[in-house]
Amino acid sequence: MQHHEGAVSPVIGVMLMLVVVIIIAALVSAFSGSAVSGTQKAPSAVIQATYSQSNGMTITNGGGDSIPLESTTILVKPSRSFGTDASRYSWVVNKSMVFTNKTRTWATARAFLPGDTATIAAANLTYVQQRPDMTSDAGAASYGFANPENIGLSFELQFQDSAGKSIGQSIVTISS
Repeated sequence: MQHHEGAVSPVIGVMLMLVVVIIIAALVSAFSGSAVSGTQKAPSAVIQATYSQSNGMTITNGGGDSIPLESTTILVKPSRSFGTDASRYSWVVNKSMVFTNKTRTWATARAFLPGDTATIAAANLTYVQQRPDMTSDAGAASYGFANPENIGLSFELQFQDSAGKSIGQSIVTISS
């Protein structure tokens, strides 16, 4: 009687290779799964706004998620109604001039809840287009939202989270 044990060794080798491949696939799956689930989704909200040179600006969270104000930036950008090169300009709104219920500024408030309304008084509209050097472009002839010649033109109001992801936006028409 002859024993043929030569075939046993390759079978065991193939089985070990399959086990190693399965372990590697499980590790890759675990790491990629945790990387995907670790990213946070930005809140999403319906933003509505009005801008009146004489009455100020009103911003409403028309629905969706509550917006955490500490980590949110409010940007304004002139629309194409200001001209073809308007898209290269944008300003960060000074949150200390935005009030909820006329008493609490966004610099100290925690969240902008669905249904909440915030205002910027007409006297503080210069803080909507404030430069880093603390001067304002609000009255500028070309892109100033407070310039009477720009009534009827529009700008984009955009809320962004700390990663620069859009939370919500609104096209706002300038009125007198």
